[in-house]
Amino acid sequence: MEEEKRTEDTALSGEPSDTVEQVEGTPRQSAEADPDAAQSDCAAEAETVAGQDVAAGAQQPCAKEATLNGTAWDFGGQTGEGAQTKGKRINFFAVFGMAFGVCMLLFVLVLFLGDGKFEIIRNVLRERIVYVRQDDGTSGLLTPNEAADKVKQSAVSIVATTDTGSSIGSGFVYSADGYIITNYHVIEKANTVQVILPDGLACDATVRGYNIAADVAVLKIEASDLVPAAIGQSADLLVGDAVVAIGTPAKLDYAATATFGTVSATRRLVSISNDSGTVSKKMTLIQTDTSVNPGNSGGPLADMYGNVIGVVVMKITDYGGIAFEGIGFALPIDGVKLIAEEIIAKGSFSGRNPIAEGRSLLGVTGHGGKKGLWYADVADANGSMAASETEKPGYHYMAENGIYVMGVNSTNSAGKVEIGDIILAVNGLRVGNTVDLIAAVNRCYAGERVTLTILRNGQEIKMEILLYEEALY
Repeated sequence: MEEEKRTEDTALSGEPSDTVEQVEGTPRQSAEADPDAAQSDCAAEAETVAGQDVAAGAQQPCAKEATLNGTAWDFGGQTGEGAQTKGKRINFFAVFGMAFGVCMLLFVLVLFLGDGKFEIIRNVLRERIVYVRQDDGTSGLLTPNEAADKVKQSAVSIVATTDTGSSIGSGFVYSADGYIITNYHVIEKANTVQVILPDGLACDATVRGYNIAADVAVLKIEASDLVPAAIGQSADLLVGDAVVAIGTPAKLDYAATATFGTVSATRRLVSISNDSGTVSKKMTLIQTDTSVNPGNSGGPLADMYGNVIGVVVMKITDYGGIAFEGIGFALPIDGVKLIAEEIIAKGSFSGRNPIAEGRSLLGVTGHGGKKGLWYADVADANGSMAASETEKPGYHYMAENGIYVMGVNSTNSAGKVEIGDIILAVNGLRVGNTVDLIAAVNRCYAGERVTLTILRNGQEIKMEILLYEEALY
């Protein structure tokens, strides 16, 4: 009774009591009290186990033990410091054995799978495509300055003289026997043409042939042992590929100027407009942010292998009165090569043009108009449609902004579009005049279908029209 009271007093007094921890359902009690007292508690417990009388000196199932080191963990009957040391030793050998086993497994895998066949595969949360350019001693990949130096060996300047003066352009050696590639617009209307080689030597050139639609021209000079440019493949280009342009901007003093950039688009469909602002043809071009200027036309655009993948042709400087930078274009070398080879062989190109195509057409005629106005059924001498705010004989009414259809001249549109329809949109893009309509249609290739939104008898309807191509000049 005195021992029980002393225990209660200790707990009530706020002094630390014994801590009980449990492993696999077996309680263990840490006691910093007198070991003899702990033994006497255990003996007292032994006398009432399962309601049976047990001798005080017998082994007890409760196995309460007091240690000076805290909790005693029983891993097989042994307790105290000896048990802890043995447990640590067992843990150490278990971890060491597992690590050794893993190492041996990896060694066996490498030994039997061989070099290059052992892969570590990890899961990813989303799919990702990674493009890798081979970069080793045999790939031919160059540093930017090495690529520029390689292309400069074949880059030339071109001086074209016309009745009104002379102009500067660029080009490159296509063959060792003197064939030079440039743009048609560089030598357009020229009376004489000279090619300035990389060493500064000027050679008179003759025009072997050209293709106006693709803006490609082939010149011939009397020279030998020239260094032809290495020709790459524009079909292999990727957006973001590094490129270098070599040319002669402004004047001959700046010959072989190198500018660097990247590919912005590999197949940009560019509508080319005539002097009146109407689309006259379309070209599939390489877009680049490489700095190009007047004089760069006809010059090579090369990749970091030093291979020519394009021919610089133009840049966008302003649109709608707004200035732009970093929007340059080059003819894809795959198409240029096809045209040049036929020109060299025959003096002209007559096949299917790989770069340029005629306008895409709907096969309808009409005029743009504003909602609420009346328009004459026939254009005046200037080709304009007279308008009136009031109804007049021989006039038709515009119920909405758009294109009033006055004729259907294509089997693709016949039976679908009707005279008197008002075209409101092409592929959802609103059109208010014929320039808008032509531009919208020519964002698509011939052979593609566009969706027209049409107002007919006060109701909007949609229909698909197959575009066809206007013949190139």
